[in-house]
Amino acid sequence: MDTPTNPTEKVPPPALKATVGPNPTTTRGAPSVLGVHPKEPKLIYCSGKLVIVRHLEDPTDTFVYKGHNEPTTVAKFSPNGYWVASGDVSGKVRVWSYDNPEHTLKLEVPVFAGEIKDLSWDPESKRIVAVGDGRGFMARVFTYDTGNSIGEIVGHQKRILSVDYRPTRPFRIMTASEDFNVCVYEGPPFKFKQNNNNLHANFVNCVRFSPNGEFAVSVGSDKLMCLYDGSSGELVDKFPAAHQASIYSVCWSPDGTQLLTSSADKTVLLWDVVSRSVVTKFTFGGSKPQVKDMQVAVAWCQNHLISLSLSGDLNFLDLDSPSQPKQVVQGHQVSILSLATEPSQQRILTGSYDGVVCSWTSKTATTLVGAHHTAKITGISATSSQIASSGWDDQLRFANGMEYVAAEALNAQPNGVALTESGLAVVSTGKGVKLLRDHKLVFETPTFSWTPTCVAISPSEDLVAVGSQEDMKIHLFDVVNGSSLVESGEIVGHLGALTSVSFSPDGSLLAAGDTYREVRVWDVASRSAKVQGMWVYHSTRVTSVAWAPSGDFVASGSLDERIYIWDVNSPMKKRVFDFSHKDGVTGVGFVSETELVSVGNDACVNHWDLSA
Repeated sequence: MDTPTNPTEKVPPPALKATVGPNPTTTRGAPSVLGVHPKEPKLIYCSGKLVIVRHLEDPTDTFVYKGHNEPTTVAKFSPNGYWVASGDVSGKVRVWSYDNPEHTLKLEVPVFAGEIKDLSWDPESKRIVAVGDGRGFMARVFTYDTGNSIGEIVGHQKRILSVDYRPTRPFRIMTASEDFNVCVYEGPPFKFKQNNNNLHANFVNCVRFSPNGEFAVSVGSDKLMCLYDGSSGELVDKFPAAHQASIYSVCWSPDGTQLLTSSADKTVLLWDVVSRSVVTKFTFGGSKPQVKDMQVAVAWCQNHLISLSLSGDLNFLDLDSPSQPKQVVQGHQVSILSLATEPSQQRILTGSYDGVVCSWTSKTATTLVGAHHTAKITGISATSSQIASSGWDDQLRFANGMEYVAAEALNAQPNGVALTESGLAVVSTGKGVKLLRDHKLVFETPTFSWTPTCVAISPSEDLVAVGSQEDMKIHLFDVVNGSSLVESGEIVGHLGALTSVSFSPDGSLLAAGDTYREVRVWDVASRSAKVQGMWVYHSTRVTSVAWAPSGDFVASGSLDERIYIWDVNSPMKKRVFDFSHKDGVTGVGFVSETELVSVGNDACVNHWDLSA
């Protein structure tokens, strides 16, 4: 067997005070899977290549597991709470220690050549069953420590979407598949017992045993819920139809008397098992629910009822107020590409690949509403009163507070934006630089022989710096009367295309990062280098540079997963944070002199305490 990759997690540096993980990955038209901790109020789910454990009492408390090299699909705690089994799209299942700070890998097993759709532990925390889209066979039961197979799971013609292991003896495994069948297996070693043909008329999306093993329930895209005897697997009853669209997920209450189901009809229903009736109907999206309000998964952990929206929002359901969740945990689902900090409001702005912009206060995100971007965010800038964001929908959008209030078409692809307190905005695009005042375009340069890649505006609002791709220069423009730009000079010396420029708080210095891995600091007045040839410790392109409020330090982030803190007055001094973001850092920014935030392609937001 191959040597497993990433046998232990890298223990983060002490300066890392908090990591806020992304929200779950969702797919339209397909169920997602949420897992819960057997003893603690914790939720486990997959996002990108990560596995996230989120505390339900304090949703800003997240643990991020980075061991997978492929997008993850499902993760579950073992019944004793010590282990986690997580699967990915390549067909690998990793079993790793949860209660150990290094999260040591116990087992990495290639289950089959295809995506893992669901997995389940046996009640003794010794065996795991994994199912999915294996070409040839779609399921396997194996031991958690050696990976040896225990029996054979056959009987389905198409991929298996869901599986559950009976929590009491005699042990059974139940599977649900795209061939409309629910099959029952007995063991160990497991062998086919029976299938329940012709009950469902469409994909069976989820199957779950009750906590005491007495019953099992299946739900499907045919809007049907079926109740089975937990031991024999025979049909006991069908629930009356209540959902108007596909049912994606089902879970039991801890006492086994109630069920929670989620559906594409944008509702979650609470059922009484004995009477087979709906107790409470939870609705989402108000009077006009949107596609993003489809409910793709549910979980019940102690007294927390959680549902997952297609948008990635985690909804904490309120039995007393079914149309208004107690709390909605929002965030990003895909790579964060842009970051802006607004220290006066203690606020952070982040923008991701899917066009979502979030505003963060005290580690809690709120998604900006209104006419939002429809393509990836390429730049964000914020002042105490408003936000400007640029995206590949070729729009510059402005927001006050939490809502977009204006937009301006750019007719070019923007790659950076800088906003001032007075309402001046400068945008670098593939077709030159554009100047806006009070949300309206007032000036645009002709298309240059070079392509702008990044932009910054001085604190005094009279000078604009634009980085270039082809000639590797920083072009300087004077702002004339707040209504036009006049090129006034250039800074020459970088050995790679510019990726990020930033003025110091007093406007006298300019920091710049490039594709040649270097960070330089330039004196703006003399156009000469203050620091050059010394800050070349990154191993690949620099993606972001930012100044500390004092102007004494510069932070830089790179796709090499490192963050450096450079001392401008003592250029040989530096601090480095390794392994800060899986797949690279995309943005850094200071909130205060001692607090730095960073974002990356792993969709995480990291908070660093530089005094540590």
